[in-house]
Amino acid sequence: MLPALGLGTELPERGIMDRPPRSLKDTLLNKRTIILAFCWYGLFESIVSMGAYFFVNKLNGWPNVLLSSSGLVYRQATTMALAAIVFCQIGTVLCCRTEKQSIFKIGLFSNKRVLKGIAFEIVVITALIYVPFLQGIFQTASIGIKEWAFLIITPLPIVFFDEIRKLIARH
Repeated sequence: MLPALGLGTELPERGIMDRPPRSLKDTLLNKRTIILAFCWYGLFESIVSMGAYFFVNKLNGWPNVLLSSSGLVYRQATTMALAAIVFCQIGTVLCCRTEKQSIFKIGLFSNKRVLKGIAFEIVVITALIYVPFLQGIFQTASIGIKEWAFLIITPLPIVFFDEIRKLIARH
């Protein structure tokens, strides 16, 4: 939530005043936005979060061992799915900072409010994963270094493919 609020402080994209204004009949939540949110970013998030779930199961012997329906491995797998969604949102919020311009051109770290929001999200998901009291409430479990490596690289493909989409949109 906080990174999304930081988007409200993003400087206007270069060349925005060269574009014609949107019609007064257009809504903010239009067909393009819905397709981008659900079919582009949402599809990535779905694939990655399910991949995170199966990644933990693979580390624990799947497919030679049945998928867990309870216990520690199940909680670690569902924890990874949740954490993967959070890390996908990090990639998504970075991508949403511009409509067509590369985020590398405006500066990946130029919006301090977005960065503070991302840091807050990481602190919260880390607390959900490691604080015993919160583990009990949210049914999460501690994860290891391999799982963290998976999470840290999670935003990269989202940013990469969105940069390609923006490149195509610019031309």
